[in-house]
Amino acid sequence: MMDSHKLVVKLFVQDPSSLDVHEFVPVFHSWIQERSVPDHLLIDVSDYSHVHHGPGVLLVTHEANFYTDQSEGRPGLMYARKQPVVGTFRDRLRQAFVTVLEGCKRLEGDPRLSGRIKFRTDELLLSIHDRLKAPSTLETFQALRDEMTGFFSDCYGGEIALRQVGTDETPFRVELVAKHAPPIDALLNRLTNAAAVG
Repeated sequence: MMDSHKLVVKLFVQDPSSLDVHEFVPVFHSWIQERSVPDHLLIDVSDYSHVHHGPGVLLVTHEANFYTDQSEGRPGLMYARKQPVVGTFRDRLRQAFVTVLEGCKRLEGDPRLSGRIKFRTDELLLSIHDRLKAPSTLETFQALRDEMTGFFSDCYGGEIALRQVGTDETPFRVELVAKHAPPIDALLNRLTNAAAVG
């Protein structure tokens, strides 16, 4: 189950009331034009904002998809990996987390959103969209818990809590809550330094 590359990470928007999901359409188009996401071939943008609690605006890349996901009425930026990443489960987790953090940072700094978007770092959702290799069971959670705890404790430099929130009918899902909310840059620096040391 640790062999699955189909990792999904979502960070939540602090205050979604000041944003219209349609605003992300031109922003994602500019990511394509400017090739803003390293190591990704950016392809197209689709607007699903009419779908209640749906995927929002979708940016399709060859390697993964980005969504301004609206699930459960909690908007956020979701990164869903489609293509394999070389390395261990922790390497794949690092790649997905770094990429979604960089996306959040890019959105927070976009002048078209004029500082109206900020992401929470003290909470995130991690999923594995692979029912064969990572079924939504307690056994999967127990098998991955130590790896996830070690990785995120290192990232956050402190106390974190993990809780399985998926059901038999959903992909494997884990909610992370951290005691502290480091700035995105601090998390990215720790991840970069850890990768360099590793």
